[in-house]
Amino acid sequence: MRLQEVQRTANLNAEELVDELVAARAALEAQERVVWWLERSVVEAMDAKGAEIVKTDSGTAKISRSVSYDYGILAGLREITSPEDLIGYTPEREVTKTEPERWNMTQAKTLAKLSSQHRAIIDNAKIEGAAKIKFQPKKGDS
Repeated sequence: MRLQEVQRTANLNAEELVDELVAARAALEAQERVVWWLERSVVEAMDAKGAEIVKTDSGTAKISRSVSYDYGILAGLREITSPEDLIGYTPEREVTKTEPERWNMTQAKTLAKLSSQHRAIIDNAKIEGAAKIKFQPKKGDS
């Protein structure tokens, strides 16, 4: 926003300021919808190309996906792994309340090295999150 646009509101009364605020919020919501649709379109276009990174004159777009795991499927690791080899796992326990079992997949991913069955369970438990675009403008662009 330019300084002139902000200074112009200094002479407005409360009612006019409210009207300006409502108009500004409506414009912001419209722009957020446009950005959301454009991000979805970029993700779809990149997925169709099989691209994780797209470089343009204005910068670089990179797809990132969060990953979580299905604990019901990971439970199969308990059945096929000896307790001394079971790393990254915290069993259900009672403290003041019952805590559900947890898997630290940063550590537990190494269980995939034990057998193809371990690898298959871990791969099958993976749940990818929604794709997000991270955009880095070129230096000098604002």
